[in-house]
Amino acid sequence: MKVDKYFESTYTLIIGIGITILSFIILIGKKWLYINSVNLFLIALMFLSLKDIISFFYGNKKKKKINYIRSLSNLILCIIFSIYRNIPLSILPFIFGIYLILNSLIKIIDLSILTINKSPGKLTEFILILIYYITGILCTIAPLSYLDFIIFIIGIYLLLLGITYIWDFIYEFIPNKYKNKIKKRTRLTLPVLLEAIIPYVVLNEINYIIDKKNIDKDFMYEENKEDIKPDIEFMVHISNRGYNRLGHCDIVYKNNVISYGSYDINSLRYHGLVADGVVFVADKEKYISFCVKHSKKMIFSFGLKLSDKQKENIEKEINLLFDNLKPWKSPYEEDISKSKKIRKKDYNDYASCLYMATSAQMYKFIKGKYKKYFALGNNCVKLADEIISKSGIDALKIYGIITPGAYYEYLNREFRKKNSIVVSRKIYNNKSIKKVS
Repeated sequence: MKVDKYFESTYTLIIGIGITILSFIILIGKKWLYINSVNLFLIALMFLSLKDIISFFYGNKKKKKINYIRSLSNLILCIIFSIYRNIPLSILPFIFGIYLILNSLIKIIDLSILTINKSPGKLTEFILILIYYITGILCTIAPLSYLDFIIFIIGIYLLLLGITYIWDFIYEFIPNKYKNKIKKRTRLTLPVLLEAIIPYVVLNEINYIIDKKNIDKDFMYEENKEDIKPDIEFMVHISNRGYNRLGHCDIVYKNNVISYGSYDINSLRYHGLVADGVVFVADKEKYISFCVKHSKKMIFSFGLKLSDKQKENIEKEINLLFDNLKPWKSPYEEDISKSKKIRKKDYNDYASCLYMATSAQMYKFIKGKYKKYFALGNNCVKLADEIISKSGIDALKIYGIITPGAYYEYLNREFRKKNSIVVSRKIYNNKSIKKVS
């Protein structure tokens, strides 16, 4: 399927200009705009209540109870917010403060891991902890006192986000010989919560289409810009089960999957948020089949075409990675090596199941920041980004939590562009794994 070469670029420019205009409106309007926005919300809530009251008397009898409860709830909110005006005005700065405090807690864990692993970057993390925590506490204790500051921060964030989109449009038309001279930049992405749910939303949309159309034949969604075989793939996993809703990612190079995660069940801490970092290498076809069947996942795969220099850089990065690894065995493989009498059904941990299905080679880090895995810091995306960034991809976020959703959103947008190195997009699910090549 041939993609529109110019639609995505135009769309990116329109979005960028729109966000930039909105940022200027916020920066100019400040508190006055926010207060009037809250007033408009209360008016809308009042009208909604009146609508439900009318529906209660003249609407569908089956929906009367729902309309009554909703109308009563909206009226109570309107009355409370009208009497205590500071409550709705305090909600935004209070939520912002809580968000900053949570970020400071995440950074404390990051700092602890860096300290344990004797890795650089501890001073930066410490400074960020102080900034996040102090600002967060001030915003939660006296939210209205910092309303102007928070609105200013939101305005600046939207301005930088708009500029990011506009730069993406400009970058599209820069000749390739000059693109290679432009260094990888730190970019601003969508808010973390939005990024995190993007693949999950797409998953549900695809499942809905499949169910609605009642497709009996094998389903495989695939698009290619041209008849070009990609040199490296970036895979984003998603499913409807547990933590898998937030996604996982890995890369495929020379038909081998390289993945990083918390695969040592004996080292899991804090409900799996922290563990020993484990890297495994597995055959692509076997691994995709395992993911779809064992974990009930859908995989979004983006193929990248690399120049000789980019391939050389990525190979160097992968070699550096493996120079810092030592072999590790899953519980199943460990017991086999000790000639123990075993039954496969007794091994339910992920690493053992993966080894049984793919014969994956597994490793742990000798030293460095990835020795300890942290789901909100040193995670699967961060390691994959460190490798794939050598190709010129620049999805990394400013001092934020980088998520599989961030890469999905970025690569999906890059694929729609004419001259980007993202040349293919595929979806693997339980109906398409027979076609994996």
